[in-house]
Amino acid sequence: MKSIAILSIAGLAAAASAQSIAVDFSASATEINVGDTVTWTVSVTATGYGPTAYFGGFVGDFLASDNTLGLASNMITFMNGEALPPIADGADVTTINVFNSALLGTDDQSIGVFYQFDVTATAEGALSYTAAGTWSQFADDGIFSLPDEFTAPPITSDTVNIVPAPGALALLGLGGLTATRRRR
Repeated sequence: MKSIAILSIAGLAAAASAQSIAVDFSASATEINVGDTVTWTVSVTATGYGPTAYFGGFVGDFLASDNTLGLASNMITFMNGEALPPIADGADVTTINVFNSALLGTDDQSIGVFYQFDVTATAEGALSYTAAGTWSQFADDGIFSLPDEFTAPPITSDTVNIVPAPGALALLGLGGLTATRRRR
């Protein structure tokens, strides 16, 4: 009988710790030309939390699959606080520090999409994102509640294929025709 009670308690503890978050980077396009801009939207979903839980924030960096493929700009947070302005480093967005807090009266339970930024393509390739940092999720809206912190949540990302601009292809074609005429 004792083993059943211990297993039941262990099962309850496992169910209570089944709280998690997942992060998604979605792009406004799947293919763009060099010189075009794509908008990235970052959202967080939580599972295993009650109705008064809310996303507390993120401190860290959004890292591009290839930092040289573009230039990040127009960084916008949908959180209620931002400690420092983020820095665009090529296609990366670094030093992000955004937050919500019940203590400050900013515990918005509706936030899923919490960040958005643009990337202007500067080279051909495939662009996607991941993140490094700490994500905070509050289990309730108590003003003295401590957040659950996640450093390696599952992250999904769209991939944007960056292709040469149509004008560049036309110039390459004309260059090929010129080279062919010179050989004759």
